[in-house]
Amino acid sequence: MGSNQKNIDDFFKRPTPKEEPEELKKYIDELKKGIDPNKLTFTDKIALSLKNLFEKVGIYYPGKKKKEVSAKPSTFRRKLTIISKRIWKKLSDKFNFEAGVDILDDTSVLYRRNIVNKNILMVTNIVFIIFTLIGNQNPNYIVIAGFAIVMLSINTTLKKIIHEEPRTLLKQQLAMYIGSVYILFASFGVYIKLVVSARSLTIIKVLEDTGLESISATVAQTKILAAEAETEILGRIFQVATDASIAQAGYILIYFALVVIALYQDATLLRVLSKFVIVLMTVLHIFILYPLYEYGGINDLYNFLVIDNYNVTIDIILRTILLIVFFIALYSSVTIGEMMNNKRKEELIKRRELEIDFKAVVGDVFDVIGVFNSNTINQNIEDVHRLAELASRLASVLGLSSNVCTEIYDYSIIHIERVNDLSILEYEGKEALNEKDYQAIREKTILGSVIIKRLQLNQKSEDIVRAHFEKTVEPGFTEKMKRVQRSQEGQIILLAEMYDILRQNRNYKNKLKHTRAVDLLQLEFKEYFEPYILDRFTKYQLEFESFYDKYKYTG
Repeated sequence: MGSNQKNIDDFFKRPTPKEEPEELKKYIDELKKGIDPNKLTFTDKIALSLKNLFEKVGIYYPGKKKKEVSAKPSTFRRKLTIISKRIWKKLSDKFNFEAGVDILDDTSVLYRRNIVNKNILMVTNIVFIIFTLIGNQNPNYIVIAGFAIVMLSINTTLKKIIHEEPRTLLKQQLAMYIGSVYILFASFGVYIKLVVSARSLTIIKVLEDTGLESISATVAQTKILAAEAETEILGRIFQVATDASIAQAGYILIYFALVVIALYQDATLLRVLSKFVIVLMTVLHIFILYPLYEYGGINDLYNFLVIDNYNVTIDIILRTILLIVFFIALYSSVTIGEMMNNKRKEELIKRRELEIDFKAVVGDVFDVIGVFNSNTINQNIEDVHRLAELASRLASVLGLSSNVCTEIYDYSIIHIERVNDLSILEYEGKEALNEKDYQAIREKTILGSVIIKRLQLNQKSEDIVRAHFEKTVEPGFTEKMKRVQRSQEGQIILLAEMYDILRQNRNYKNKLKHTRAVDLLQLEFKEYFEPYILDRFTKYQLEFESFYDKYKYTG
């Protein structure tokens, strides 16, 4: 061997430090300078402690304690549970944004969002009417009726636009804009009505209406009248406080409307509306919440906001800052949701493309299996069932269970009996596969894999017999064949296959009698089997001969 060549042992020797290249040393030194990914920082330790604490709390205080023995519920209770589950499912379906939606179809997605938001609008309208009724001690039913008519007309219009055929993206976008603007202005209207109602009944007006001065003059004369007046005043003051509290609750409806609009997951819509909302809220603060228009002069306004009532200025600024922060959080959430939806669309598009390729590949593989089966296999149905009987009987005399014997029988005939089950023509016309289709194709793929393994075993037996008869066995042929399906079940079927081949005519040999076939198995082919399998076959050879003659095809 020349000096420039290495011995095979040299490849397994550990190189000395002198042989290490400088680039490798430099790379290792840079790695040592880095941060150990397994090192626990102070933050990691705190997070780990909290995690352990929560796990302990979950162990010691489980959410539900399961009773070991529970009494069987009554028929009425069982029916009530079933009915409640059905009602809950229907309600969940009404407010589910992804029920039966193809997320690649923008029209279908927006249609479903419009349906859900319309259902939310119906519930919101009821809340608006309740606020309108309870927000005034003397409600104006004409205003309430007019508000209800507007609600009904808007909902009817939305329903018509959403469901009108043909459904187009433009119609669904129109419904989205109408619904968004409606719920926004409706929340503003309800809040304005609540504030006006609360302002119509103030503490000063209560004192004036109850005639506090005359009551004070007659207190010394009549204590009963004073007590009645005091009770009336306190009751009216409580009404004022209640209306003011309800008005503040109505302020939250504006934020609720923004959350409903955000459910459309349209960042552009939210960005456009945010400008108008900030302007409208500023007008609301100036003209409704605090009537600053009454102070027309600059000096009067300055004295009111800065000197006399600086808390009003602070309140308006805080409300505006809160609105802006809320919009930023809402916009960030919508943007993230939109980005995630786009990612899902990209993944789904790739999945659809993969589905097409998958169906094409699986179909081609199954076609190849069918062609291989029909053109290369030297077996008919009778041959396969005879072979299956021989293999099943050999498994039985080897002491295997009846279930294993049945499995060996089924596996022996699977490449003939089940090959027609590999057809996927019914799925090729579908644009998208559902979970049921995936499961069916997956089962067919598993079946195809099993059939391929069975065909491999059939080809193995043919190759072994042919190679020995044609004297073409190469040095590594035996070991190569022994590595193919070396399991006990595989050897049982292989032995039955080779015996069956030896007993039949082939273009490279004539059929052999039983005795000659057994002799060849013992002398020529013994290297391919475990000794105990071949020994068992030899011991019961007369029985296998009768099995072969019994199921022999005579056609």
